[in-house]
Amino acid sequence: MSFYHGTTDLFEMSMLLPAIETGNLREDWRKKLTDKVFFTDSLMSAEKFAWKAVQRYGGNAVVYEVRPNGDVWHTNTNEYVADSAKIIKLAAVYKEKWKEL
Repeated sequence: MSFYHGTTDLFEMSMLLPAIETGNLREDWRKKLTDKVFFTDSLMSAEKFAWKAVQRYGGNAVVYEVRPNGDVWHTNTNEYVADSAKIIKLAAVYKEKWKEL
């Protein structure tokens, strides 16, 4: 199974680290799971999260294929969390605005 993480190209990274370590939390309202990283098995969902990151931070929307480290928890329909995740490769870059947000 492939896993994806959508974000902005403003962040240079080779690993996904939890918000509690990086200080980057897109959802100001979220108080739970700040010690985990989020990813999805849906490329379409990762694209949506990438555009949300662009709205918050700027830059271009990017989707990375990732490999989770440690235990993986299935939290929602196509959403997962783990302690961290290694970025395997750049899966997609989007430079046009996505109109459905």
